[in-house]
Amino acid sequence: MRKAISVLALIAAVLSPLAATGQAAGATRARDVLPAEGRIASSVAVIRDQAALNAHYYLADEAVLGLGRKTDAAFARYRTEAGEALLLVVVYPAADEAGKVYERFGRDFFSAAFDPGAPRFVEMIETGDWAGAAKKGSVLVVVLEAPGREACDGLLRRAEDRIPTPKTK
Repeated sequence: MRKAISVLALIAAVLSPLAATGQAAGATRARDVLPAEGRIASSVAVIRDQAALNAHYYLADEAVLGLGRKTDAAFARYRTEAGEALLLVVVYPAADEAGKVYERFGRDFFSAAFDPGAPRFVEMIETGDWAGAAKKGSVLVVVLEAPGREACDGLLRRAEDRIPTPKTK
């Protein structure tokens, strides 16, 4: 009996970090979506909540991306030919949650040209930098402060290509 309890305790200890980040075995991990090309290794950060994101990039006071215990998020800086760009990847528990956040974030962050029905959007923002967002299944990808449209679009596409295609039932 003691042996069985010890085995169960060991299994629980191994699986608890997965449950804490809302990740199931085999689920997409935000860090795995970050493309290697151009990534500044020392800049990679796991993002647990809005405060952690704001420590790397101030986006908003409120939790516009719904970051928390049920999400898995990673942030990194990238070198491009024209300068640096920032990439944020967030994995939500379900595609509908990612869709709601994509729509809310897009309407708040981008101009009126943002179309929540389109799976991706890229535009020049007020600062003169380029930004983009894409949703694929339960994953949201956001590029910030890209020095040009090509850099923004390229980084966004490379990240999108690393997201496994959602399985249909």
